[in-house]
Amino acid sequence: MVEYPYKWVAAKQIISWQKIGSCDGGKMLMEQSKFSTLLLNLKLTLLAIALGFTTGCVTEPSALTGKSTSYGYSWQQELQLGQTSDQQIIQEMGLYQNDDLARYVVEVGERVLEECDLNSTDTPEIYRELDFKFRVMDSSVVNAFALPGGYVYVTRGLLSHLNNEAQLAVVLGHEITHVLGRHASKQALKQQFGQIGLVAGAVISSELLENPEIGNNIMQLGGNLFQLLTLKYGRDAERESDSYGVDYAALAGYDVAEAAAFFESLKRISNRSASQIPSWMSSHPDPGERSKTIIALAEEKRANGVNISKKGEAEYYAKIDGLVVGEDPRQGYLSDGIFYHPEMEFQFQLLEGWQLQNDATAVNMADVGGKSFLIFSTSVGESAQSAGQKFALDSGGSVIADSSKRINGSSAFVVEILLSDGVEPTNAYCTFIEHGDRIFSFVGLTKDVDYESLRPSFAKISNSFQKMDSGAASRVSAARLQVVTANRTAEFESFIPQDLPSGIDALGLAIMNQVELNTVIRSGSKIKLPTL
Repeated sequence: MVEYPYKWVAAKQIISWQKIGSCDGGKMLMEQSKFSTLLLNLKLTLLAIALGFTTGCVTEPSALTGKSTSYGYSWQQELQLGQTSDQQIIQEMGLYQNDDLARYVVEVGERVLEECDLNSTDTPEIYRELDFKFRVMDSSVVNAFALPGGYVYVTRGLLSHLNNEAQLAVVLGHEITHVLGRHASKQALKQQFGQIGLVAGAVISSELLENPEIGNNIMQLGGNLFQLLTLKYGRDAERESDSYGVDYAALAGYDVAEAAAFFESLKRISNRSASQIPSWMSSHPDPGERSKTIIALAEEKRANGVNISKKGEAEYYAKIDGLVVGEDPRQGYLSDGIFYHPEMEFQFQLLEGWQLQNDATAVNMADVGGKSFLIFSTSVGESAQSAGQKFALDSGGSVIADSSKRINGSSAFVVEILLSDGVEPTNAYCTFIEHGDRIFSFVGLTKDVDYESLRPSFAKISNSFQKMDSGAASRVSAARLQVVTANRTAEFESFIPQDLPSGIDALGLAIMNQVELNTVIRSGSKIKLPTL
């Protein structure tokens, strides 16, 4: 956790008082459900507004074709938004702490970049100095996305589902094309939704949001109208990124046909969801369709004499051996209504019916009726009291009451604040607690008319905060991928350990290995299995 990331203007904007969908608890980026996606997208939207960006019609040359093209934002605006949003995303999701793996992803990305249109002599001058950044995010969600200005993100969840360097190269080539094609800016212009169009487009443009549950949650940001307005363009952008991305990876020597197996895995992940998006309603082409397209593109490259032989299986497996797989319980997990954080050795009780979303910098909670939010994070100050007083001052609201107290042996400070933005008054019940060398805060937010009924809930959750038993905390560990060599020829299912880590099942492992449960694994082949 880092410094409390929410400004009061953002907090007030985030409270839309609509009922939020169900969220399950886990690590500090559990699944990207409606709750966390709404928070992230709205905060990024506020960021665009704060930077003074307004949607217009800007005509500039395309980095891909050189032709004059209309965009919702100028290239300079995209660079600025990308740079600032990058830090916000790092704060929200967290970087995966493995420098060797991070360097490897950068190396593969740079090989693909060397073959992209950015290095063509015909590339318009405004793009010549573009510096791409490749990030590995600490999330179990199978996801990759790009933001304007050259920022490309892959999650450890995605890396666990790839089988070789060639597949990674195609994914990175695809995301590079989203940036060079300025798809988010085009989308913002077409749908005429201002800043929210750019931000949502940047996230939705991830072809790996094929998981229907994630896709549906993001689409709820603007409802069915938003989905239908972006439908045609979304597919065009994805197909363009498939085409260019495969081309770039092929020119770098990679066997791009390998990526077809990964897109088949995406289809299987999608099919496991109870709420599948029909192909005609999706903003992305069907994963099965894209698999066939990639194979056709690969055959075309071979027919044209392009050497596409590099798979990089051994290199890839060496880099992901030991990768954290699934949720990392050391970064927080929910069990029997109690949220535990072994790394920081604390715990607190969640009320029955409340929903919890564990992010990189905060634990976000909402009551069952969707009338209130409670955000738990770290705060800044020399003491709980000084942190609480500073927070109240920065909020610009009126202090209703404040008091010092002790909560399960820890010094604490409670301050109640009335916020009024001229539309609907909001109340905040804030508790600041000293724990070790950190100060933590619970900030409960609700409409003034609901405050008295919800105030006891805010107090009960914050008053349950206490130190987690050090012995119990030390015994919690994350599951990691172990790349093993099959010692016999047998069906994949026979290699699966009897005791699997929580959240990982046999079918999920098969999908992760890009095989079926009954696929025969030859002796000497490499497979990925979880180990504690």
